[in-house]
Amino acid sequence: MVAPRLVGVREHMDEPGVDPAELHRTLEDLARVNHTFGGTRAVLRHLDGLCRDRRTPLRLLDVGTGYADIPRAIVRWGRDRGLIVEIAALEPHPVIRGLADRACADYPEVHLQDGNGLALPFPDGGVDIAFASQVLHHMEGDEPVRFLAELYRVARCGVVVSDLRRGAWPYLLTRATLHALSRSRLIRHDGPMSIRRGFTPHELLNLAKAAGWEAPRLHRHPFFRLVIVGRKS
Repeated sequence: MVAPRLVGVREHMDEPGVDPAELHRTLEDLARVNHTFGGTRAVLRHLDGLCRDRRTPLRLLDVGTGYADIPRAIVRWGRDRGLIVEIAALEPHPVIRGLADRACADYPEVHLQDGNGLALPFPDGGVDIAFASQVLHHMEGDEPVRFLAELYRVARCGVVVSDLRRGAWPYLLTRATLHALSRSRLIRHDGPMSIRRGFTPHELLNLAKAAGWEAPRLHRHPFFRLVIVGRKS
């Protein structure tokens, strides 16, 4: 039996007044965790399968980009294939957005901007693919459905959303792993809490259906990652 979602709490990284230097170190650690434990690969795999016509430039939208480590990986992937990629990377946290902007100095294809995921500043079908990684579990109430509906609205080809699977074993193993790999108090606190705020596969599918996705598909990845893909006709 999976425990109910943890709600009504905030992760430390979402709190105002976090020291920028500590936040920078934490974001670097999170980027390494994403790379090591397959978060980046999971998103790339499904992006690659969504837009087969390879329109150039391929216009992507990353909502809640954080340190923009996934957009940077996508740009490298595109460069290796001779594919022009343009990525609008939305991040509402001003300090994180500034740190991400500096990290993207050699990636002019990534455009950092402020933006609300519940009211995206793009027309219907305004981007080829919209994606988000570990954003959904920060939301409560009707926000997850509204967020998924907005991603689906602005995407021409489809949507990729990656998040975490809730459960006792995911929580215990994530807690032990992050305590071993990172000295950041933010990661040690927020990582296990993110699992408790995550979703079961059934919950995630139901959210996508409620948001109006046509035949959403759920994919399981190692280290308790769930990816839901919505292809548009």
